[in-house]
Amino acid sequence: MQNKNKIFTDNFQCNFFDKLSYKELKSDLEKLMQDINEYYQNRQDFHEAYQIYVFVREKLMCMQGFNKEQVTDLIQQLDTNEEMIKFYDFYREQHSPPRPQQLKNLLTHVQREQIKHQELQSPQIHNNQTIIDVSAQEINFQQFENQQILSEIQLGPSCQELYNIVLSYDNDSKLDKAYQTIQLIDKTQLSQDQIIRLSVIESSYEFMTKNLIELDSTGWTLDKNSHGISISYKFPPKSSTVSLLMEAEIEADCAKLMSLITEVELFSEYVPFCNHATTIKTLSKTQKVCMSQLYFPVISNRETVFLGQGIDRLEENGTILFLCKSIDQDQQFLDYYDLQLHKSKNVRLQLNYYIFQITPITKTRCKIKAVNNCNPQLSFVPTWLVALIARKFAFQLIEKIVKYTKSFEKYPWYKKTQENPEFYQWLQNKIDNYFAQSINTKQT
Repeated sequence: MQNKNKIFTDNFQCNFFDKLSYKELKSDLEKLMQDINEYYQNRQDFHEAYQIYVFVREKLMCMQGFNKEQVTDLIQQLDTNEEMIKFYDFYREQHSPPRPQQLKNLLTHVQREQIKHQELQSPQIHNNQTIIDVSAQEINFQQFENQQILSEIQLGPSCQELYNIVLSYDNDSKLDKAYQTIQLIDKTQLSQDQIIRLSVIESSYEFMTKNLIELDSTGWTLDKNSHGISISYKFPPKSSTVSLLMEAEIEADCAKLMSLITEVELFSEYVPFCNHATTIKTLSKTQKVCMSQLYFPVISNRETVFLGQGIDRLEENGTILFLCKSIDQDQQFLDYYDLQLHKSKNVRLQLNYYIFQITPITKTRCKIKAVNNCNPQLSFVPTWLVALIARKFAFQLIEKIVKYTKSFEKYPWYKKTQENPEFYQWLQNKIDNYFAQSINTKQT
């Protein structure tokens, strides 16, 4: 049911950014309310129903491009729908004060009782005037309710507040949530610098989703499966490159494992053929631009200038992701971060993508799955030979990761974690919170 939930909300979300008429949007809202009611009727899914309800109402409150009367009408359509009232009352009865519609129903009931009483006590000649007075009271109450709803709209998060929320998510490495929040922002109300900042985050998300599918793609040829390490490869169509898929399940503390990936200066300790690596610029807590030099026998040295980014996807699918890609040919990226790259005597290897996914199983065990594709700029070397070398490279890489995480305290990464306790404690807290929430979910 979760996939269906996502389809409903994604479609409704997209509709707010299409050039739809008010009539079309109102029709879409009616369909979505039917979907919410369907979820509500299935008692196992009322939590999902409530999430959709809240999402839709928040979207309505932040809408742009419609006048206040139309927005009010859409919110009233959601709030006064009989099935929505039953659902909302069922879910929030013990946690919320009476809703405006319930309050209105209560008042109008009292007013009608007053009419009946006055009809019995007063001559018929006063009845019409009494009804007019009460009707006027109802109209005044309706106007009050509309003003209340409009005040709720105005109290919705502003574009600047949403922008700050995006930066907060991004700083906490929660790329998915940052991207989702960006979709709620009317960018016409932001400065050019802010728009560019959001476009950088959107580009990272799109790069992630585009290449993440390779982890579960088909067409791989198994090269080696030994000591719990699996290496597969394939040749992408219309390309002279080779893609590699690496998988293993290892005994390792996730925070310790992540130190091998984040401590770039120690790449030469375990990355095959790497004789030097350094950080060029730290962009945030989980993003840095790095340079790595590779030494190969016979041919000239290679180097790659790449962006490394850590992403917390524990709430999305229980994983932590590391993304790398070359950025030396991305002039927009270089300009935005004011990066000046010096000419190099080495050949620039192009890292099209490198994705390293960690799935914590327990606090001392995790699954790793990685995929990469690069162009080593070896046009004179047959692709099959490049693939052979790359497969050996991949197996040695995972083999060393397994080795160093088993006896972590013996190696230089342990010292790095001691030198930067705040950062590694931040990582550890994420893992601890994830397992604590998992236990609570199972208990409930």
